[in-house]
Amino acid sequence: MKIVIFNEELRSEMQMYLALSNRHDVEIAQDLKDLMLLLEENADLTFLELDSAADKRPDILHIAKQVLEKNPKIKVVGICDHKNSVLQKEAADHGIVKILTRPIKNRELLKAIQD
Repeated sequence: MKIVIFNEELRSEMQMYLALSNRHDVEIAQDLKDLMLLLEENADLTFLELDSAADKRPDILHIAKQVLEKNPKIKVVGICDHKNSVLQKEAADHGIVKILTRPIKNRELLKAIQD
């Protein structure tokens, strides 16, 4: 399984990479262009940072929509700091199947991949 992480928080990005890299092919996207290129290379799943400022949230949700339009088989999982029912609804409306909240537990991370 190929997984692409697009997450602005270095600490959770590294934790996720370490938890997943021994079992999966994991890549970290540096920016949107890099994300789209990496996803074209037969990716199965991507993690997207959802905790941008509220004025940037539509951009992140638009990215999720773009990802799914290019490859509907990619599973998109969101990452955020707190549970937020409004954000969860918006994310679900844009094809994000699951949201992980920080601190991310390895068990939850692995379950998100298997679901």
